[in-house]
Amino acid sequence: MTWRVDGQRVAVFPASRDKWCEIFNRDPSATAFQSADWMLAAAADGHYVDASRLYETPDGKALLPLAEANRLGCKVSVASMPHGLGAAGLISDMPLTTSLVRSIIEDLMRLPHLRVAIRPNALPALVWETAIPPTWEKVKRRTHIIDLREGYEAWWADSLSRPKKGKIRKAIHEGVLVEHGNSEEFVRRYYDLYMRWTENRAVKRRLPAVLANWLAARREPLWKFRETAQKLGDDLRIYVASYQGQDAAAAVFLGAGRGAVYWRSASDTRIALPCNDLLQSEMIKHACMLGCTHYHMGESGGVASLEEFKESLGAIAHDYAEYVYGRVRWPWSRANLSQ
Repeated sequence: MTWRVDGQRVAVFPASRDKWCEIFNRDPSATAFQSADWMLAAAADGHYVDASRLYETPDGKALLPLAEANRLGCKVSVASMPHGLGAAGLISDMPLTTSLVRSIIEDLMRLPHLRVAIRPNALPALVWETAIPPTWEKVKRRTHIIDLREGYEAWWADSLSRPKKGKIRKAIHEGVLVEHGNSEEFVRRYYDLYMRWTENRAVKRRLPAVLANWLAARREPLWKFRETAQKLGDDLRIYVASYQGQDAAAAVFLGAGRGAVYWRSASDTRIALPCNDLLQSEMIKHACMLGCTHYHMGESGGVASLEEFKESLGAIAHDYAEYVYGRVRWPWSRANLSQ
């Protein structure tokens, strides 16, 4: 399919892996959520199918990762990316313009799916904001990002308060051990901490442990971490902090692209040491070693304490939006729920 934007020809094709990787490596703000390997992991259990689209113009190429949900032969929805799989949106080997994004939106509106959802990378989100027509629903979101362009030493010197530095030093002084890997062992250690964290929260909320564990496994299935670890390889690291032989905290780091991602974390709150602060310092150090310019810390769901934790590490809040186009408005859709 071809059409013209501001007098220039635009062509759309299925996204081949070779061109996907080429564009991904040239985009200065790309994150792991926009990589071809991430799509492989997302589609691993058969729930989603890769429906990504490649757009070519005389000035360059842009690619939109799209995961399609197909039910009984009906193209129910397509998203970039589905809930729980991060913010994606376009990657490009050229500067994005409002006219180009608007033409891509028009292309998406021609798709047969009942619902189309785009949650773009927050850094170039302003282009989407100016291009989205009023027929699309706008869902407000907020993420936190650390600027690492000056490197780790500058981050430590300029972004951290003296108390935060003291906490990291305390964890080291008390003998907290930090390990990292992406093997099945590390996946299991992370997931065990996640379930332990779930059980501790269930006790505080007076919820049955069986119900809490079932909900937790449904919300964050084990296969997702196994597949992402396998598909991303060295681009994914699971950091685990242990104290006196017991795992105390773990976090999942994604290092593909120029934008590193702090994806998930879990901890045993009964161990009263600042293990999470130490893990963040180690992950930020590794992001700088990889040459990443930004460290994405994700959304906080409106939880003030979580936002304060991220800001105490030097993260800046970025307000952006998810955009939803639906031929049928589902009352239970996440876009219709307060975030």
